[in-house]
Amino acid sequence: MSSPTDIFLPPTLPYPIKVTSLDVQLGATVQRGTRLLTYSFLYSSPATGSKPETRFGTWDCSIEGTVESWKVKFGDSISAQKAKQKPIICITEPCKHGVQIGGLCGLCGKDMTEFDYTGFSDASRASIQMTHSAFGPTVSLEEARRIEKETADHLLKSKKLSLIVDLDQTIVHATVDPTVGEWIGEGEAWEARQSKKRSTTPKDGTSDDDDDSDGTASDAEDECNPNWEALQDVRKFRLGPESFGMLSVPRGGHKGKGKGKQKLIENEGCMYYIKPRPGTQEFLQNISTKYEMHVYTMGTRAYAEEVCAAIDPDGKIFGGRILSRDESGSLTQKSLQRLFPCDTSMVVIIDDRADVWEWSPNLIKVIPYDFFVGIGDINSAFLPKIEPLAPTPPSPPVPDSEAPSLPTSTPEEREKAEMESKAMLTQNSIALEAQVEERPLAKKQEALLESDGTGSATPPGVPSRDHSKSDLKAVKSSQAEKVPRKALLKNDDAELQRVGYLLGEVHRRFFTSYDNRSPEDRGKKRRPTLTRSKAYDVTRIIPQMRMDTLQGVHILFSSVIPLDTKPETTEIWKIAHMFGAQCYTELSSRITHVVAAKHGTVKVDAARKRGGIKIVWLSWFTDSIALWRRQDETPYLLDDPSAAAPSSSPILDPHQISSDPEPDADDWDVEPAPAGSASLELHDIDWNDINDEVEAAMNESDDEDSERSSARSVFSDNDDAMLDDTSSQLSPSTTPRLKRKRLRSVTPSDGGTNGVSDRQGDALRSPLAKRKKLAASRSGASKLKEAVTADELVDTESLSDHSRQPSPLLSVPVKSFEEGAEDDDYADDGDDEDDDWLAHELEVDWG
Repeated sequence: MSSPTDIFLPPTLPYPIKVTSLDVQLGATVQRGTRLLTYSFLYSSPATGSKPETRFGTWDCSIEGTVESWKVKFGDSISAQKAKQKPIICITEPCKHGVQIGGLCGLCGKDMTEFDYTGFSDASRASIQMTHSAFGPTVSLEEARRIEKETADHLLKSKKLSLIVDLDQTIVHATVDPTVGEWIGEGEAWEARQSKKRSTTPKDGTSDDDDDSDGTASDAEDECNPNWEALQDVRKFRLGPESFGMLSVPRGGHKGKGKGKQKLIENEGCMYYIKPRPGTQEFLQNISTKYEMHVYTMGTRAYAEEVCAAIDPDGKIFGGRILSRDESGSLTQKSLQRLFPCDTSMVVIIDDRADVWEWSPNLIKVIPYDFFVGIGDINSAFLPKIEPLAPTPPSPPVPDSEAPSLPTSTPEEREKAEMESKAMLTQNSIALEAQVEERPLAKKQEALLESDGTGSATPPGVPSRDHSKSDLKAVKSSQAEKVPRKALLKNDDAELQRVGYLLGEVHRRFFTSYDNRSPEDRGKKRRPTLTRSKAYDVTRIIPQMRMDTLQGVHILFSSVIPLDTKPETTEIWKIAHMFGAQCYTELSSRITHVVAAKHGTVKVDAARKRGGIKIVWLSWFTDSIALWRRQDETPYLLDDPSAAAPSSSPILDPHQISSDPEPDADDWDVEPAPAGSASLELHDIDWNDINDEVEAAMNESDDEDSERSSARSVFSDNDDAMLDDTSSQLSPSTTPRLKRKRLRSVTPSDGGTNGVSDRQGDALRSPLAKRKKLAASRSGASKLKEAVTADELVDTESLSDHSRQPSPLLSVPVKSFEEGAEDDDYADDGDDEDDDWLAHELEVDWG
């Protein structure tokens, strides 16, 4: 006999009501439609001025059974709130219809589809799906709790937990690119040739380098596909067109060349290639001793069964516990309550996507497996791209089509949901078809060969047809020296080792807490609920392990969160708190880390001046989150640009000031002297390059002869304006170089060697160009090739203007540079005449 069922009043009664009679006695047998009680209520007519009148109503029974007890008595007044909270009567039923299948009760066989005036349907009493099949039985909440309790007791005795495993990009990676099949065919053919060579013993001792009479290629020519080693454990299977969804794919966008392939797909379906993640078999065997595993995938049922057959051929790991998108009820979300509706305290999830689980506390996120480069998840093309660090705008109300737990109330809404589902499936089918047609892996392999310079029009080991037989040996020898092709596909993933460790740690913590539970808990029967607060609860253990990752870290983000976004609403802010970090918007003494996306921000500079703060790239944060382990900050530190970057305005001459507006200053790229250097190391400078720059500037010409007559006045004014302009913009602390266009100078051949033409040519020169020409004309050749030490420069600086003597090194250029540097900052229209007068006087003094 089942326990009594509490019956509540329906919310449709005209509350408040008053019980006027109880129409059945205790122990009476009631049927569906039997009158249980009579009540009275006040009715107010909508007509104005009318008085409320007392009316009466009855309440009939909606189930069958025996009356056990009444919870109300004659004369009680019942409000709407009281009716929700307190049952009215308790009835013991012969069958509660807690398990239903196919519209029938699974226990008594009664038809559950009957519906009458009472407004109650027996089908609503068992609406929970707990099996992995879409057509499996549904159960009531009471039955679900009973089943979960039995399952939990069984797992606790076996020292196991439940594990939900995603397939795509978690433990396998899949593609439909036919290039993979071709590469596998090449590898298998190569293995067959090698096996044949090993089994064949040469009788006459001739070398394989001669003409191959047996038709096999020599070792130099017989090159294996570089991806074959990684593809040896790839499994393949074909699914029919109904699984590929080709019948609903529009053909308008694909005409012409792909027609034959599309016809083949429509008739024969599509070939899938599945690559198990490295270490999958060891992972599954080890974890199966600690967890009872279930598969939950966004793929179709047929796809999931084929993948499980490939990685678990004996069915010992998953045992048919497979849940696909055909049964889950949603194409965009995964629900833990779909399999565990009442108690999730013993359930762990591993998945490469946290968004579909809404970052469930049961989730251990896995780094996505991307073996087939750039393919992604072939069964989730309709899902948004993973952007875990993107700002999260306020979420709009969830449409009915994306909330499977809330049934649509109107036919229009149901039709809309069905249309959206078909559109998403069509989108996924189009993505699969694009892989078959476009062959992205072949294109990536070709691009890799071209980038390495090893690409060729003919396959390795196959000479061109126009090669004569006499050139065959030369071709073979050149091919033997070819650089081997690089592999696009890598077999170096080790993520399952990390995931296995985390799962083992969760298992260890759970059963350590369970074994150490208090004596009171040991004596009580375990009742699974959604609000348990026991220490042996996965929903407490996993979040605590997350928080241990960045515990004690206080983060200030810089150039990571957009300025017009509230930081608390962004995904990166929420994830940081989820992993134990504290986040702030302003720099303070509590900050331990500045996580930046670029150099030179105000927060970065302020933190560097404050000191004691680790300034790291954003990748330090993302790597720590992905690995669930705080990474060493040293490889992620932002370099100090002020300490490492060269000066923006290198000063060659000790008398030259950084604000000199010299157009050629950007070309004098000299590395700054190391900190703490006792003397200036001028021998490290490449004087040949500097001399080439000077000679190039001196030999530049200007062919605009017709404008030379007026060039003096025009360019003198422009030079003054440019000097004032640039001197106000340049400063010693300027880091980026300012690109300035150098004025073209006039060579002696263009303007003559002296006289007016020479003066007009000088007008076209910048101050630095004129000083360079002046220095070269005095010495006959550039002296920049000669080395000078810091001591000699110091001696040169100590010379007085009256006792200066011509120096074989840089004494004269230093003097002219000094005067030019001091005069050019605020030059007027008479600068050209002053320079010419100075040149004339020096030529007279020095002959």
